[in-house]
Parts: sequence; structure tokens; C-alpha cells
Amino acid sequence: MTIFSSILLGIIQGLAEFLPISSSGHLVIFKTFLPGLEGLTSDMTFDILLHLGTLIAVIAVYRKTIAGMIVDFFKMLKQIFTGKFSFKNATKYQLMDIFVIIATLPLVLVMFVNDVIEEKMTGLLPVGIMLLVTAALLFIADHSVPGKKEIRDMTPFQALKIGLFQMIATLPGLSRSGSTISAGINMGFTRQTAVEFSFILGIPAVIGANILNLKDIIGSGIDKSLILPYIIGIVTAAVFGVLAVKLVQYVTKKDRFGWFVYYCTAVGALAIILSFAL
Repeated sequence: MTIFSSILLGIIQGLAEFLPISSSGHLVIFKTFLPGLEGLTSDMTFDILLHLGTLIAVIAVYRKTIAGMIVDFFKMLKQIFTGKFSFKNATKYQLMDIFVIIATLPLVLVMFVNDVIEEKMTGLLPVGIMLLVTAALLFIADHSVPGKKEIRDMTPFQALKIGLFQMIATLPGLSRSGSTISAGINMGFTRQTAVEFSFILGIPAVIGANILNLKDIIGSGIDKSLILPYIIGIVTAAVFGVLAVKLVQYVTKKDRFGWFVYYCTAVGALAIILSFAL
């Protein structure tokens, strides 16, 4: 692994993880046309570290909200054990904790079929089709009437529905952030609320996936000669992750999801055409 390749993959991971364009779909496309990436993207240790970089990014941007959720989570536990907790009187951060937990539950089902998904859905054709689906979801969200609902207006069932969108978005080419943000907007939540909930919802998903992968690298250890590329990859993913989150926040504020609609449509159509040409 070279410094250049670690930077390249860090950029891809940082941008595509948060922009509604599907990081998994783009990795399939890049590996098709840059065969040298195949070996790099199969490095489980590096993959986990890149996800660590994107976790750092989202935590850095939403640090106040996440800190509030952690503090209020333990307060909620104390209230539950003392019989003083009331859903009606829960704080905003406690509601975020509850809804994130509920929305994460559907991902448990994916654990049993994830290997099949990765095996059957990693070609250019399925990725291209899913990118077009992503474009359609973003188009609908972009043309939805602006909602006024905040986290306090969310119900457990709505949180579960957003979680189901996140579960389906494990298909390569179907953007996780694009699917969950679109779901939130179409349920009548403000664009800012939909974006914030989507990005924070991704934290336990990434942590859970990496914990499952840890068993595959514990025995092999870390190659000391790759420590520098690993560190550079983490930093690159974190920096570009922050930039991607900020860009989505800006696009959301300006109601310009159409930018990503055009992009996903173009890349999806190109992937489908090339799947028949190659």
C-alpha cells in the first residue's frame, strides 16, 4: 500500500460515506476500472480504520448533540430503574437515544444475509440500478413540501420505518444517507432534522459492522510497515468526511438535493451501460 492509495481511499470513504451517492456502490465502480484497488479494499484492517475516520468526522460535527445524548442516556437509565422515566417528559436527547436504538434494530436482520448481498449485488448492473433508485428517492425528497416536524414529533413507528430504509440501503449502490434522509423528509420532518438523525443513526451501524469484522483481524495483527499509510488514511477520511457532512448540511439548507439527483442518475446510467459493454 502506498501513501497515494491510502489518500485516495480515504477521500472516497470520507466523501461517499456521507454524501447521498453510496460509498459501497462507488467502491464497486472504482474497483472495476482500477483493478489495483481490489487488494487495497480487501484489507480489513484498513477498512475498519477508514470507518474510524468517518466516525471521527460525524462526531466532530455533531459533538454537542452526541455529548447530550450520552449524558441524557445515563440519566434515562437512572430514571427507568427508579421508576421516574416518562416518555412524554423525555428530553430531546433522550428521545434521540430511544429513536436511534429503535431505528438500528432492523440492521440485526442484515447480519444473517450480508454475505449473500455482497456476493450477488456487487456487479456494475445492480449497482447502476440502485444508484438510479437513490436518485429517485432524492428527487422525491427534493420536491416534497418542506416539513415542520422535529425530533419531539417523531414516533417509534416512524423511527422504525427510517431504520428499515437504512436496512435496505445495505444494497451496494443504494445510499444509506440518501435513503434515510429522504425517508425523514417524506415523513414531514424538517430537512435539518432528517439530516441530523440520519448521520447520528449511522454511528451505531458503523460501530456494529466494525465490531463484527474485528474477529477477522485480531489473529493477523497489524503490519507495522503500514502504520503510516493507515494513519494518513484515517486523517484523510476524517477531513473529507467533515467536508462531506458540511456540504450536505449546506445543500439541505439551500434545498439543492437536485445536485445529487443529477449525479446519481448520470453515474447509475453509465454503470448500467458499461455493464453491457464490458
